Amino acid sequence: MDVMGFKVAKDADLDHFTERLLDIGVHVDVIPAGEDPGVGRKIRFNTPTQHVFELYAEMALSATGPAVKNPDVWVVEPRGMRATRFDHCALNGVDIASSAKIFVDALDFSVAEELVDETSGARLGIFLSCSNKAHDVAFLGYPEDGKIHHTSFNLESWHDVGHAADIISRYDISLDIGPTRHGITRGQTIYFFDPSGNRNETFSGGYIYYPDNPQRLWQAENAGKAIFYYEKALNDRFLTV
Repeated sequence: MDVMGFKVAKDADLDHFTERLLDIGVHVDVIPAGEDPGVGRKIRFNTPTQHVFELYAEMALSATGPAVKNPDVWVVEPRGMRATRFDHCALNGVDIASSAKIFVDALDFSVAEELVDETSGARLGIFLSCSNKAHDVAFLGYPEDGKIHHTSFNLESWHDVGHAADIISRYDISLDIGPTRHGITRGQTIYFFDPSGNRNETFSGGYIYYPDNPQRLWQAENAGKAIFYYEKALNDRFLTV
């Protein structure tokens, strides 16, 4: 993964978050407006797991939308898996606790759920939200830094997850697992691989999250059910990147 970006409410927030990142010792690069076409000023930082993140406030609308005058539900004829938007990324690395700490301490994310080995105290998975979604980014423990586990796209319903499964079968797309459901986030899901070997997910549902919700904890011995609620077991391929 080259970079993952988050939009802030206004340009002044970039200065605010720059100060907070610097206060906890995170190096920040300020990128001038226009370096990426249609994107305003932004800031860039790295996490201890060697993932690159950017924050920006302004981005020009694309030529195809979103439509704002007499808008149809679809700008063009619907096709494919009916994804409505990007949903989240799950990122792999060694020191996931330190990466998550940056998002909590400097960027006001909340930890919605964790997968923890209570014997050793190791945090195996950390799921963070900056919205009402069950998670916006997740960090998963892995022996190598800078890895991406999957990129996820939102679908509107469990029916659409089934439709995605039909598309995967019809076009002989490499299936990882699903359709199934997560215990963590409670989302309904199917995972597949694109021609480059990257794992993708189409994801629907999940609970509505509020920052004052109690943090949910899954114990390592229940990792199978936490990840695949129906199967209650992990498969070896899903643990690779």
